[in-house]
Amino acid sequence: MDIASLIHGNRGFVGTLGVRVLTTAPALLRLDAGPELHNHVGGPHAAAIFGLGETAAFVELLSLFGDLVETGAVPLVKDAQIGYSAIATGPLLAAAVLTGDEAGVRASVQERGRATFPVEVRFRREDDDVETAVATYRMALLRS
Repeated sequence: MDIASLIHGNRGFVGTLGVRVLTTAPALLRLDAGPELHNHVGGPHAAAIFGLGETAAFVELLSLFGDLVETGAVPLVKDAQIGYSAIATGPLLAAAVLTGDEAGVRASVQERGRATFPVEVRFRREDDDVETAVATYRMALLRS
């Protein structure tokens, strides 16, 4: 599965954001939000940051469980929590990592037809490497 092409070719919201995949294992994405995605302080709007993080969590999911998705498992976001710690300005990076148990996820999908698991995403300004937010996206895989 060519995850970067999948994300870069997205014609939906992800395409509107202009998210770029830098690496897939580990997941590292970049957002260079233009003024149409800015907030009142001149940086990426919180909704754009949240969308960047969701996309990073999805890339992490695909890098680990793409084989399950290719055989019919449906990936979803169950819920998320984000905490902002500094103003995001300029290009923003999002690094995602599975904080759950990969083998446990696979076993749950096999046995129950579903699994939920946390993916942590850390956001930082590219220009000075200052962390601007941390989020946890609770992802799901469901057999249809």
